[in-house]
Amino acid sequence: MLLMTLAVAAGAALAQEGHLLDPRLEPAFYPLPPNVEILQLDNGLQVILMRNPAQPMVGIYTQVKVGSAREDFRTSGMSHMLEHLLFNGTQKYDQDALYALADNAGAYNNAHTSKFFTNYMVVLPATELETGLDLQSQMLFHSLIPQEKFAKEQGIVLGELVQGRDTPGHFGEETLRQAIFGGSSLEMPTLGTRSTLEHMQRDDVAAFYHSWYVPNNMILTVAGKFDRDQVLELVEQYYGATAPGTLPDEPLKPVSLVHESRAVVRRGGDRRVLALSFAAPSYGMDNYYAFQVMTDLLTLEGSGILTGALEDLDPDVRPDLSLWWEAAPDFSRLNLEFELTEKTDPTDIYRLVQDALTGAIEGGVTGEDILGIVRMSETNTLLEREQLRMTGISIAEPLVLGGTDFFVSYLERLREVTADDVTSILANWLVDAPCQAVLIEPDPEKAGDAESPEGMAMPPAMAEAMKKMGQPDEPSPTKAAPQITTQAPPKVERSVLANGAVLVSQTVPGNPLQAVHLAVRGRAVLDREKAAAGALDLVNRLLEEGIGGCDHACLARRLRRLGAVVKLYDDPRFPMDDYYTNGRFSFIRLQTTASEGAEALGLLTELTQHAVFTAEDFARIRDMRIQDLQRNHASARTVANDLLDQALYGEHPLVLPPEGSAESLQGLDYNQIRMLYRRAYQPQNLVFSIVGPATHQELKAALENDLPGTGTPGPDLPPLPVTTTSSTVTRTVGGEMAAIRLGSIFALEDADAPSLSLAVAILSDRMAMDLREKRGLSYSVGSSLALHGDEGEFTAWINPPSERKDEGLQAITDFIATFDPATITADEMDKIRSARQGRTMMRRLSGMGQAYYLGMAELDHDLSGYLKAVTWYEGVTLADLVRVTNRYLKNLPMATVVVD
Repeated sequence: MLLMTLAVAAGAALAQEGHLLDPRLEPAFYPLPPNVEILQLDNGLQVILMRNPAQPMVGIYTQVKVGSAREDFRTSGMSHMLEHLLFNGTQKYDQDALYALADNAGAYNNAHTSKFFTNYMVVLPATELETGLDLQSQMLFHSLIPQEKFAKEQGIVLGELVQGRDTPGHFGEETLRQAIFGGSSLEMPTLGTRSTLEHMQRDDVAAFYHSWYVPNNMILTVAGKFDRDQVLELVEQYYGATAPGTLPDEPLKPVSLVHESRAVVRRGGDRRVLALSFAAPSYGMDNYYAFQVMTDLLTLEGSGILTGALEDLDPDVRPDLSLWWEAAPDFSRLNLEFELTEKTDPTDIYRLVQDALTGAIEGGVTGEDILGIVRMSETNTLLEREQLRMTGISIAEPLVLGGTDFFVSYLERLREVTADDVTSILANWLVDAPCQAVLIEPDPEKAGDAESPEGMAMPPAMAEAMKKMGQPDEPSPTKAAPQITTQAPPKVERSVLANGAVLVSQTVPGNPLQAVHLAVRGRAVLDREKAAAGALDLVNRLLEEGIGGCDHACLARRLRRLGAVVKLYDDPRFPMDDYYTNGRFSFIRLQTTASEGAEALGLLTELTQHAVFTAEDFARIRDMRIQDLQRNHASARTVANDLLDQALYGEHPLVLPPEGSAESLQGLDYNQIRMLYRRAYQPQNLVFSIVGPATHQELKAALENDLPGTGTPGPDLPPLPVTTTSSTVTRTVGGEMAAIRLGSIFALEDADAPSLSLAVAILSDRMAMDLREKRGLSYSVGSSLALHGDEGEFTAWINPPSERKDEGLQAITDFIATFDPATITADEMDKIRSARQGRTMMRRLSGMGQAYYLGMAELDHDLSGYLKAVTWYEGVTLADLVRVTNRYLKNLPMATVVVD
């Protein structure tokens, strides 16, 4: 009787949490997309082939199905530690040879760790396919995990952990994870903790490696340009020879069921946050697709079910909303995260959510919104497949958690979702559903300070071990650099339109996408002359409010109907794209399918000429930005970057931070912003760079028809001030991480730019290998050279833990001062040259990448440079490297910034 009672109770719980629908009885067949195959080797390795003959490169991605979910308090962080350790040498290649192999082939070789998998990615020219398979298979199956490199990697991972804690919101993220997933396999952080890092032993990590890194626990995908028969032969050679293994019999601990609403309260950090966590479908369930559409409907731009309800609240109590869906089987949760104001009553939020959901069901879900979501998904899928580096990131989770068939049929299944399906999902999963609520109240004593816990010092044993390191290893022999085969230069056309705008285009017949990069010249000058720092960034954020006769919701619907992906300002979640948020230009980036390209371009020109936003819109967006900027002010990296700009640029307009500051935005008024909008988007200030199947004449005719007036292109930025004397600036912000920056601006002859850029790249590579890979001083370290007309800007950076600040400053200063170009070998030069060429090719795989660099070439008055970018370093000799290094870098006056 007891067993029967338990069974009934369990069944009721599953019915409540799972909301199970009748299973599909008749099988539905979804054809494989063209040029896609699903295979499996005899050793259990799953293989997916995604051929695209138009690509000049190939991507090799392997997901090892182990991550932090497979760890406990003893092993926490081992999956991520292995991600680092596998770059330290194999049976066939030591670390130097491994890096040289990748660089000589022009390969991008990287990895990342998640809760359920570790993802290894190699992207390289198609001619180097075998090199990529050899390199990655060696790392996966034949890594040595050398004892002598172990302490160094502990230091690097500690630096990564410290860098993560230097970001706003870290405390809240960790607290929510522990509160929602505590007691389950998702309770441990991916990086590990201070304690687990300090006590981690090499032999334990090696045992973890041998247990999980077996072919029958992996998925391999090859995407891009390749010959099918050749790739199968090579995959069998490099991956098929490894024996399968018996995986640990350790079942995952599922998250607790949500039988009834429950709440917890925590204190810490500087943000007031409420999370409502609801049960949700997972990968593999038929109602996954309708739930996916429903999650998008909740926050649709302009007409979201929840965002619309929040807009009706008074601004002083209106919270910001973000949504994240953990869709892993046994852990599935839809998490609604509200950032509350001081006056928001958290007890009102659940009812507000329920009223909005009920209202949506009563009002009806429209097929138009669903169609827009599907079209956006189609565009995003094409964009991800176009840029091979992003392909490796985007496919990993669906493959591991959903399976290969889920992955290849995703769009077909999404297209089947109806309004009735979404209404049913709302009713069955969210309306009157229990939730787990987590309220985080800020600590008044910590507000504005770094959010990380105290006591994150370097473990003494680790520090001592790392002091003994730093001596260079014996050089390893490397193979001669291969020649990277490049495609014929693209046809680029340029016109100055009658209205003063500039159009540069690259026609790619048959391209399924169109990419438009619109640059507004001289962001920093416009901000300074017409308003204040951050004003044009604010203008771009207001463009979303609507155009004449079409308000915010209407504009959002029009963009969704076109499947248009629009970017108007920087997304802080992705720091790697910060390079195009600068004072040289402002931007609008528009991507859509080619079939919708003409209409999308017309809508873009409407946006530049007929945007409508009110004084109330201005006040709301400005206040939101002020709050965001105030949160970020304590980051050591942000402060260091701003101080270096001040030291280098002085009174030059580029000294203004492109996103402004809380103080600069506070002084703006509505009329200034309206005037700045009209001035910035005058046609003579615009540069359109467009890549897609449309011809130059078609694009020119459309832009001349849609943009009014006559004019000539606007002026360039003034020359940068040359650095004449060395200086040092220090600042203390608190926290676990220091940020050190060095920089200098100097006159640079055009003919010397390729040689000096290559020399700085070699310096940066040596820095990374020594200061990061050997000494473990910083997770992020390097140097770069930016070109500004007749001037060059050299910068170097390192972010050591605070207790190693002085060591880091001394190390990077000495490294630059003692850099001897005469020690550069031909092999080293060829290796870095090939690496830079491969990276250039990879960045230009996507239409938007091409459009961006085309626009930058126009701003630099150097379209020929765009055409020759991949071959830019050809002709550089060892003598050139010695000459330009001694001429430009020796005794260079340097601005030094140290933030602790």
